[in-house]
Formats: sequence, C-alpha cells, structure tokens
Amino acid sequence: MTIFKALLCPAFAVLALTVSPHSYAQDATPPAVKLEQAIIAALKKSPVLGASLARVEAATASRSQAGALPNPTLSIEADNIYGDYDGLDDAEITYGVSQMVELPGKRGSRIRLADAAATKSHYANDATRLDLIRDVTIAYTEMAIAQEDVTLLGEEYDLASEVRNSVAAKVEAGKEPPIQKNKSEIALSTSQIALERAHRTLYAKKQTLYALMGGHAGDFSVDLESLPAITPPQPLESYRTRLLQTPDAQSLNADIHQAQAELSLERANAMPDPTFNVGLKDMREDNTQALVAGVSFPLPVFNINRAGVARAGHELNAAKLDQHSTQLLLDTTLTAAYSALSNAYNEALTLEDSVLPGAEEAFHFAREGYEAGKFDYLEVLDAQRTLFDARRQFNTAILDYHRERAVIERMTAAHAEQHPAKESHHD
Repeated sequence: MTIFKALLCPAFAVLALTVSPHSYAQDATPPAVKLEQAIIAALKKSPVLGASLARVEAATASRSQAGALPNPTLSIEADNIYGDYDGLDDAEITYGVSQMVELPGKRGSRIRLADAAATKSHYANDATRLDLIRDVTIAYTEMAIAQEDVTLLGEEYDLASEVRNSVAAKVEAGKEPPIQKNKSEIALSTSQIALERAHRTLYAKKQTLYALMGGHAGDFSVDLESLPAITPPQPLESYRTRLLQTPDAQSLNADIHQAQAELSLERANAMPDPTFNVGLKDMREDNTQALVAGVSFPLPVFNINRAGVARAGHELNAAKLDQHSTQLLLDTTLTAAYSALSNAYNEALTLEDSVLPGAEEAFHFAREGYEAGKFDYLEVLDAQRTLFDARRQFNTAILDYHRERAVIERMTAAHAEQHPAKESHHD
C-alpha cells in the first residue's frame, strides 16, 4: 500500500467495526472537484491572472509605440501685414513643414527597451500562472486534509461517545468508580469541540480555494485521489538545474537587457536631433513665390545628458547584482524546501509503516481488554489518544509533503508545459 492509498483506504479496520455514524455527518456530499479541474478553473477565471494579461497587452502596445517616428510640424508665417502696410495686400506668407530627424541609435535603442519590457511582462505573466497553480494546489491539499480531519474527528467523537456509554454502563453496574464516567464525559466534550473546530476550518479552506478558482464553483468537495502520488523526491541537483530555465530567471535576464537598452538610449540622447524644414513663400505684393529651406541644430552646451547616462549605468549594474542575489536566494529557498519535502516524505513513510499499525493494534488490544475486564478505562483512553494523534500527524505529514512539492514545482516551473500561456512572445 502506498502512503497516499493509506490516507484514502479504511486502514483502521477496528474503527470501522466499532464506530457508528456520528452526529456531525453531512446530509450529502457535494460534487467532488479534481485538482486539474480546480487549476483550469483558476486559470480561466482568476482576476489576478487577468490583470497580468492586461499588463502584457499594455507592454505590447508600448512596443508598437516605441517604433513610431516623430510627427512633422506645419507652420504658417505672415510678414508685412497691417501697421505701415495695407492689410494683407503686401504680405509675405510662408507655408512650411519641419521634421525632426532622430540621430542613429535612438529609435533602435527605444525599440530594444520596449522589447525588453514586453518580454519581461510575458515572463511575469508566466510566473503569475505558476504562482496561481502553486496556490491552488496548496489550497486544494489543505481543503483535502481538512476534509480528512473532519472525518477523523467525527470517528473520534463517535468512539468517545461509545466509550462514554460503555463506561457509564460499568459505573451503573458498580464495576467502575464514578470518576471514570466524568473522564469519559470530558473526553466526549473535547472531541465535540475539536470536531466543531474542524468543520469551521474546512469551511475556511473551502472559501480560500473558492476564491482562487474565481468564485464561481458553487458548493463542492475535493477528491483526494486526484492529488499527485507521493513519491521519493528527486536528487536536489536535478531540481537546481531547472532554476535557470524558469520565468523568474528569464525575467532577470530581461531586466539586464532592458537596462542595457536604457543605457544605449541615454548615450544616444546626449546628442540633440536636427530639425529640417522646407516651405513656400508667397509674396503678394508682386504675386511671386519662392522655396525656402533650412536646418537647425541644438547646441549641446549646457546639457549633454551626463546624469542620464550615469543613472542608466548604475541601473545596469544594479540589475546584474539583483540577478546574482536573486539566484542565490532561489538556491537557498530551493534547498530549504527540498529538506522540508524530504522530511515530510520520510515522516509519512515512517508513520505508515510503523507508527500507525502499532497504534491501531494497541488500541484494538486495549479495547478488547477493557471489554473483557482486563484493562481499566485509562488504558483505553490512552490508546485511543495515541491512535488519533498518529492519524493527525500522518495527515499533517501528507499536507507538508504536497505543500513543499507545490513550492518546488513552482520554483522549477514544472507545470509550464502542462499549462502554457495562451500566447508567448519571448523574443
């Protein structure tokens, strides 16, 4: 039996024989949503992902705008009007068009800058998708374990109720002191409180998953069998080699390309652009026309953009340092998550192979011995507490395993191919 099947199957046969339907049983189980269905619903309806896609479209529009040429300027100038002149009869009217011409390097750098920003937005969108898949997987697992806790604590409540009735009968028959009945009543009340808390926790976990799925799922349960099978972690190095191919790492590269393009643009902006103009002068006094042409060059005397170039250089250096520090942080985070994943796997394996069978057997013997009058109630209560504590610990180990696995799969972009973005332009 695998660890995962142990979570699903009625491994505790002794409880199945002794537990009656508890008072907190639900009227009907709502339809079960599989993990893949929850992920697909979230990817379709998540407002967070919708906002990310809108930013991609905005960056794409900025890329189109970056390549636009400057607009020409139309001018009309009139000389020799009014004053000592007779209205417009002796006027000289010049109709002209001027055009600023960007020096080489400016438009290309601006386009590369916008390209880098657009590429970064696509990687950010990919990262948002992976974040959403991770969050849905964790929320799904938390709800699944919350469902298991409700079932487990319901069984514990029923068992505590049955033991209370058995102890009460023995007290009435004079075979147990009255204090044992009080202890059984306390155990029953404690189980009831824990069960009510488990129902509230399940509701909260359902609301979390409901929100991630876009808030349109209606009432639902989750299907434990749709969670990935619990398998031994791969070697750490196999996860580490994938870090450089993730959207996070590629986004850092895009940051550097963007900073490089910004530096090139600032250097190009150090030289001002010339403006060429051409026009037609209409001299109404003698009804003649003449072409006029000219060019103007701003003189780079007071502003040669030194500060802009220096700023862009510092930004480039910062982008490179950010890349290095982020890679170190990712590696450290991956190592910690891998350690937690391995610990959860080993804990679940030990609980399944050793602790749970032993606790189940001990409770079985204590229960039979108590019914036969060989053991007192305290031994039954202790064995019961040990068994249910072991089951809760097992559920916690399962939750920790899937949570850390989801974190590692997010860091290594394991679901990028299973759930690709609708569009991908990583040029």
